[in-house]
Formats: sequence, structure tokens, C-alpha cells
Amino acid sequence: MKTGALFNAMIIGGILLSAGNSMAGDNKGAESIVLNGGSLGSVTFTHGIHQGMFADCKPCHELFPKESQVVDKMKAEGKLQRRDVMNMCKKCHKDLADKGKKTGPTNCKDCHKK
Repeated sequence: MKTGALFNAMIIGGILLSAGNSMAGDNKGAESIVLNGGSLGSVTFTHGIHQGMFADCKPCHELFPKESQVVDKMKAEGKLQRRDVMNMCKKCHKDLADKGKKTGPTNCKDCHKK
């Protein structure tokens, strides 16, 4: 009987440990991220709002790894061109608008702030 109790305790402990690790991995990143927008000024990306709108993070995070200052790093490494991020955002916003859905800005001054 003691072996059965030990086995059950190990199973329950494993489940609790897995749940704890899963919850610890739920770091959703910053609520907003300020991107270097070049000569037109910085761009504040409303990360939290986008997370609330989309269940799938892959469209962005297949291109942008989840790490601090990744856009600047990728540009410095030659993995991103100057307007790649902007073009991706504008395309998504325009696609949503074409579908009649609520969307973000597509004009320069609506994103870039000095």
C-alpha cells in the first residue's frame, strides 16, 4: 500500500510541477514596445492590444523572435530591411480593413511620433 501512495504522490507532484512550469511560461511580453522608427520618429507597438485581438502569435513571431530589441538587432545583422516591419504592419492593417474589421493605422504620422 505504501508503494501505491508513493506512486500517487509522484503523479500528483508531476502534474503540479507541470502546471507551475506552464504558468511560469505565460510571459506575454511588454504591454507596449517602442520601436526605432528612423527619421520620422519612434513607433509605439501596442503589443497587448494585438495579443487581445489575435489568438495566434505566429504571424509576427515567426519573423521576430521573442527577445528585447530584436528589431534593431535584426536590422544590424542585415536580417531586416528598413521598411520590412512597417510593410508587415501596414499589410495586416489593410487586409483587416478590406474585410471590414477594426484595424490600426496605415498612414505614416499615425504611427511615427517625434
